[in-house]
Amino acid sequence: MDNTYYESILYRIIQGRLRLPFGDPVLYLYEPSNEIVEESFDIYKETYDDAYFKGVYIKDELKEILFYNDMWSPEDDNKAKEAEDNLENLKVQAYENYYKPSELRGIKVNIKLTESIYRKHKSKIHSLDHISCEGVAAFARNIWIISKTVKDKSLNSISPDKLPLTKILEYYNSKSIDVSDMRYIARNDPFRTMWSSGKKQSSVFGKPSIELTKDQLSLCQFSSMYDNVYESHESPDEDVVKDDDCLDGWFIVQRREYDRSKNKRQMEKLLGNSKIANSDEIFIMSKDVHTAKKVHDMNDNMGKSIINTRNRQIKEAGSLNFTELMDVRQDMATQAHQGAIQKIRGK
Repeated sequence: MDNTYYESILYRIIQGRLRLPFGDPVLYLYEPSNEIVEESFDIYKETYDDAYFKGVYIKDELKEILFYNDMWSPEDDNKAKEAEDNLENLKVQAYENYYKPSELRGIKVNIKLTESIYRKHKSKIHSLDHISCEGVAAFARNIWIISKTVKDKSLNSISPDKLPLTKILEYYNSKSIDVSDMRYIARNDPFRTMWSSGKKQSSVFGKPSIELTKDQLSLCQFSSMYDNVYESHESPDEDVVKDDDCLDGWFIVQRREYDRSKNKRQMEKLLGNSKIANSDEIFIMSKDVHTAKKVHDMNDNMGKSIINTRNRQIKEAGSLNFTELMDVRQDMATQAHQGAIQKIRGK
C-alpha cells in the first residue's frame, strides 16, 4: 500500500474521529470523552440487570448450550492454545531464517495458516456472546456512546432519532485499525518524527495522556516499543524491525533468554544447599500448573528430553517403578560397570 493509505489512518487517529459515508451534511463519529465513557457504564449495568431479570443467559451458562449443540468443546480451547504455542515457535523460526528467503516464505505461510486455526477455535466460545446479558449490555452501551458522539463538521450534536445507530456501529467496527497498520505508522514518518519531537515537549497529541483516545494510546505504546528495540544493546537489523513476524520472533527469543536466566538464578539459589547440589535429580513439589511450568523450565534441554522420554515410557507401560525407567537402568548399568572396573584396578 502507498503512504497515503497510512497517512489517512494517522490523521484519523490524530483528529480522533471517523468520517461516516452516510448523512448530509457530512457527519463524523468522534471518540468519546472520559465523561461519556464513565456514564456509559451506567447504561451497561442497567441493561445487564434488566436482561438478567428477564432470564437472559450469562456467558458462563451459554457454555452448556454451545457444548450440547456441538458448537464448542474444551478441545477447541486446547487447540487454540496449541496454535498459540505453535505461532510463537514459527515466529522464532521466521526471525532465525530472515535472510533465507525461500525458508522464510514457507514459514510465513504456516504463520498465516496457524493464525487462522487459532481464530477458528478461539472464536467458537464467543459465538453466542451477542445473546448473553454481557453481549446485550455491551451493545446498548456502544449504541448509547454513538448517540452522544456523532457530530457535524461544526461539532454540533445530531439527534439520535435521526441517526442509523446500528449501521454506524457496524461501520465503526469494520473500520477498526489493524495492528499491522498501527505498527507501520509507529515506526515510519511522518509519525516517527512527530513522536520524537513530541516526547521532548512531553506531549505528542497536545493533551494529557489521560485524555488520549484508545487509538492514540495504542500508537504511543507501539512507538515506545520501537524505541526500546532501537535502544536495545542487541537490537536486530532494520530489515527485521520492519517485518512484524520476525520482530515478534526477536521479542520471543529475548523473553525466553530472560526466563532461562531467571530460572538459572533460581536454580543456583536452590543449589546453595550442598546436599541438593550434589544430587543427580531434584524433585520440587508444585502447587499449581503455573508453578509446575516454571519448575519444568528450570531443566536444560537434556533434562527436558529425559522427562519426555520417561513420560512416553510411563504412558506406554501404564505404570513403572523408578528403577524400571530406561535412563535410570542405563545409569545403574554404567555405575555398576564403572564400579567393577575400579574394583579390578584396586586389586
